[in-house]
Amino acid sequence: MSRDGLKSFIGRLGMWFSAALFTVAVNAQASDPYAIVEKVTGELVSAAQAQNTGGNKADYDAKVLKALEPVVAFDYIARVVMGDYYDAASAEQQVEFAEKFKAGLVASYAKGIANYADSDIQVLTGEPVGDKRRITVDQEVKHQGSVHKLSYTMGKNKQGEWKLINVVLNGANLGTSFVSQFEQLAQKYGGDVAKVIANWDASDV
Repeated sequence: MSRDGLKSFIGRLGMWFSAALFTVAVNAQASDPYAIVEKVTGELVSAAQAQNTGGNKADYDAKVLKALEPVVAFDYIARVVMGDYYDAASAEQQVEFAEKFKAGLVASYAKGIANYADSDIQVLTGEPVGDKRRITVDQEVKHQGSVHKLSYTMGKNKQGEWKLINVVLNGANLGTSFVSQFEQLAQKYGGDVAKVIANWDASDV
C-alpha cells in the first residue's frame, strides 16, 4: 500500500483520528493515552469489520462519530487550522468551520477505516506518562507487506481528559497539511473566510 493510500486512510481519519481511533466509555478518559488509543482502535476496527460483512452503514457512521467525539479535540484543531483567520471570522463562521471540519474528518475516516479494517495495528510502548500533559503515542500499521508508523499527539485538557490533537504519518504532519490547505484557500479567495469554509474538503489533504 502506498503512503498516499494510508494517508487517505487516516486523513480520512482526519485528525485520527475515532480519534483515532477511539471509542469511548466514560472510564476510557481516565486511562492513560496509550490505553485510549488501543481501546478506540479496537472498537473502530470491530465496527468496520461488522460493516464490511453486511452491516448497516448508518449504524456504522454513528459508531464512528460516537467514538471520535469524546477523544478528538475537533474545536481546538479547527481553530489551529484557521490560524490568524480565526479571530477575523465571525462567531458563526468559527462554529460553522469547526462543524464542517469535524463532519469531513469523521466521514472520510469512516470510509478509510472500512477499507483497512483487516490490517495488523499495534500500539508501541513509549515513554511513561507521569505528570506530562502532552505525549506522543506511536502505532504501527502492517498492511500487505508494508509497515507504516503513525504518531498521535495526545494532550490533557483542564478537565484531565486526554484528547487527540495531531497525527503524523510516516513523517508527514497532518495538522500542518490542514493549516497549509486553509491558507491556500484563503489566498485563492482573497481572505474571504465564508468562501474558504464553503469550499473546504478534508479529503483534499
